[in-house]
Amino acid sequence: MAEPVMSNTGLIFSISAAIPATFDEAGYGATAITWTEIGEVETMGPYGVTRQIIEFTPVKTGVVSKMGGSKNYGNIEGTCGKVSDDGGQILARAATEANTHYSLRVEYPDPDEGGIGEVHYLDVIATKFEYAGGGANDVAKVNLGFAVSRAPVIVTPA
Repeated sequence: MAEPVMSNTGLIFSISAAIPATFDEAGYGATAITWTEIGEVETMGPYGVTRQIIEFTPVKTGVVSKMGGSKNYGNIEGTCGKVSDDGGQILARAATEANTHYSLRVEYPDPDEGGIGEVHYLDVIATKFEYAGGGANDVAKVNLGFAVSRAPVIVTPA
């Protein structure tokens, strides 16, 4: 039976200054990484692979040849309700000032069991911690940005 479509309600985003010894399931599982949840996440944008297409057109035939080129794993943009003492937001702000890689964990809810389902681990460079504007009836927010450096490591529940 196919998996049901599920809501993003219950999604948890966490950040760590530690990176695994190897960027695979064993590396993230065997490494003592301390995760700090990023609080009050309202939205987080997409990530995944986009492949460039290389084109070459020989003048003799005029036929365009295409081949796969480089891969880009994306840039995640997100928004959080601003909480000055939230550990995850503090770490995300520090990460934006640093010139190092961080780890990001995305925990999807399990629609059947009510716990954690699929978990995605991402090697990222923080690119943005920006205070969002707004009006009198808006929640104070911060915009986050992360450049994904490698293919996501996706771990499915046992």
